[in-house]
Amino acid sequence: MAAALTLLLLLDSCEKDPEQATGGVFTIDNTLYGQVQFYAIGFSFEQGRKLKTSDVPGPDITVHARTGATGGIEGAYIDTPNLVESFALAGGFGSEAEAKTFFDGLLEIEPASYNWVLNADDVRMHQVWIFKTSEDNYVRFMIKDLVLEDGDGVAYAELTAEWLIQADGSTTFEQ
Repeated sequence: MAAALTLLLLLDSCEKDPEQATGGVFTIDNTLYGQVQFYAIGFSFEQGRKLKTSDVPGPDITVHARTGATGGIEGAYIDTPNLVESFALAGGFGSEAEAKTFFDGLLEIEPASYNWVLNADDVRMHQVWIFKTSEDNYVRFMIKDLVLEDGDGVAYAELTAEWLIQADGSTTFEQ
């Protein structure tokens, strides 16, 4: 009997998910994969990991290169499958140190004080954004690096960001 109980406890512990990530650093780009059905890799704040755009549920965000009328790369934007205004620019800074100080000090947000938009347009390094997930959780993220390349007629965007989610739906972040 004791051996059966021990076996059940071991099996139960093997099925539990590892602790959910609530922050860190991620890098995503706009590379398309696949042959018949194309997909990109985005990031899920809710799951704390990269996901394919074809996954269900899919990522919270994806990055895209913005091109002009002549085809040249003009910048980058971040998109979401949410059909609501989910992004708010909290601030733009001249250095990573300034952005990091602001990011670390942003412990509480007042949603009504922000201008919410459908996508994060004109993304630049050292910006801090607020994002509201489809699960109504708030995320703060800081753009640490942005790579824009226009080679062989393909506009490439790569984004690295530091992030923190407040996964209980409140507007208060823990340090």
